[in-house]
Amino acid sequence: MARYGRICLKLLILCSISLTLTPQLSAQLSLLLRPDAAERLNANTIPFEYFHHYIFVTLTVNGTPGMQFLFDTGTSADILNLATSKRLGLKPESIKKERDLGLGNDKVAVAAARNVDVKMGTAHAAHVLAIVDLHGLALVMGHRIDGILGFPVLHDFIVELDFKNQTLTLLPIRGYKYHGSGETLYLRQSKYYATIPVMLENGHRTQHDATLEIDTGSGATLLLYPTLVHKAHVEVNTIQPASLKAYGVGGYFHVHLGTVRTVSMGNTHVASLPVYMMDTTPNISAKLKFGGVVGTAVLEKYQRIVFDVPAHRVMLERDETMNLSKYQPMPPVLTPLLK
Repeated sequence: MARYGRICLKLLILCSISLTLTPQLSAQLSLLLRPDAAERLNANTIPFEYFHHYIFVTLTVNGTPGMQFLFDTGTSADILNLATSKRLGLKPESIKKERDLGLGNDKVAVAAARNVDVKMGTAHAAHVLAIVDLHGLALVMGHRIDGILGFPVLHDFIVELDFKNQTLTLLPIRGYKYHGSGETLYLRQSKYYATIPVMLENGHRTQHDATLEIDTGSGATLLLYPTLVHKAHVEVNTIQPASLKAYGVGGYFHVHLGTVRTVSMGNTHVASLPVYMMDTTPNISAKLKFGGVVGTAVLEKYQRIVFDVPAHRVMLERDETMNLSKYQPMPPVLTPLLK
């Protein structure tokens, strides 16, 4: 991604996609998002490509293999790139331009495609997709994007994200029992987003309880919205540039760098964590009542993450040889994100 440095030296690809559909379109899609349970009896494990803190899986769409999808738990619908839909001969329905569909300031054209067969291995991963032009996102990320596999897959399967072996597994919900050694965090919201309790401690040693979304579509550490920044008294990092440019489905937006003394997710504590703070709070976050997102720069520190959204929980597995009783500093992860 360094090759883009000549174009924009201060471009930070947070890519917290977080596409949030309008209630009307979301309702139309949700009626058709559930495949028949009988079609998904077998577990499916596939490798993923970990590209600059972003997770890409290869899926089959309507019998065409080799489709590159971004795995993004922060997106409330599955998405197919407009160009890909045209190559596959699909005809989108009810194209509209909407604002506040994702992070960024621009309106986004969105439509729906029905009866699409998206397979991960032999599992039917999606049937109805939102059609969005992802050309700008693919250009900024420097990676082909045929679509986005979003939050609905967490509702339909038990999803295991294995960072150690770089695999993604879909398991049937019925009869599932967790037998791992990870810590269980119970979700505060699980209808459209997976949000967990996080404790932030600022430089004045004041602690603040926050609700953050687990967002595999964000390559950052934490992306905090202004309301939470103000309440938690997060300090701005004056050593770094005053403002950075970031990109989401809705286009560009500005962020600042800040630092929190510690971040606690259950029994895991991270010290001196660099975080990103948005200039303005997106309307989507105000409606959904969470203060920001936890990105893959933090999530990758876990060996495996198991999403059991039907049971309103997520299991975080660390390397058993690591001592979780002590605060563990996290090295800065800004270099691969800055361009």
